[in-house]
Amino acid sequence: MAWGCMTSGDTMTELTADTVLSVTTDGMSEFIQRQAASRKLSRMVKTLNRDLIEGDETARDRAAAALRHLGFCD
Repeated sequence: MAWGCMTSGDTMTELTADTVLSVTTDGMSEFIQRQAASRKLSRMVKTLNRDLIEGDETARDRAAAALRHLGFCD
């Protein structure tokens, strides 16, 4: 797996805008499927939305880019 913050147990510890942006376009479908299957997709989108609304300018820009990369519209 080329994305995410990994622990020695090979589990995702935190999904950030940078994590999402590091996924290739070709790998996005698999990434979304894995996050949905592990029940982390909703939490990740919630965090990105919170950063988009409440974050500083840099956090807002990264969150917006990550949401676009996931396929959400502006």
